[in-house]
Amino acid sequence: MTKLTSLKSEKRLLDRQAADLIRNHILAGVLGAGARLLETQLSEQLEVSRGTVRAALAVLAREGLVQQVAFTRWQVSETTPRDAWELYTLRAALEGLAARLASGNATTADAKRLRATVAELTKAVKDKRLEDVTDVDFRLHQEIVALAHHERLAEQHAYIMQQVRFHMVHSGFYPKDYSALVDEHSALIEAVIAKDGDRAESLAKSHNEAEVKLLETHAEENPCVAS
Repeated sequence: MTKLTSLKSEKRLLDRQAADLIRNHILAGVLGAGARLLETQLSEQLEVSRGTVRAALAVLAREGLVQQVAFTRWQVSETTPRDAWELYTLRAALEGLAARLASGNATTADAKRLRATVAELTKAVKDKRLEDVTDVDFRLHQEIVALAHHERLAEQHAYIMQQVRFHMVHSGFYPKDYSALVDEHSALIEAVIAKDGDRAESLAKSHNEAEVKLLETHAEENPCVAS
């Protein structure tokens, strides 16, 4: 077999590094929804070529975080009620399946870890550390998905959750009832631990259905306009 040429290069590493930095700024809300992204400006700030910036933006476009407008300019994506509906209905399907599969796999050690994460979530809510609440909330769902032992499901879930975080940050949406959030997650992990697949799947789906209704309402009341 003819030997293939190596694709490893510093430029490819820079592409990934540039995408990581821009992604972090977008997910942190530093770059707002609809904000224009200038290749020349990003190139100067990151001290890389415009080609590297363009490649990085193309990666982020595939992730749904940026978009190219009329093939002439780039901008951070915007949030709409339709986006919220699509994300949370898809998330509900993925997490419902994950919860059902996880219910058949959870060990005693897994149960201990899940309960510890819920305890961490409870403390963050009690201390009103809202940013930590979101991080722990996301981690708990990732732990359940990991227990499904389904690699493709995990990959798609990670992709969707990144967009969910984007829409939460850029729409300014966060849960209103944090006590209910703790109760819902406690019930979910106990269903997984009890190996009750039907209940675990139902709870995972209902949690997301309630979230999408809140997010749709919030997005309608607080529309994002491109800058």
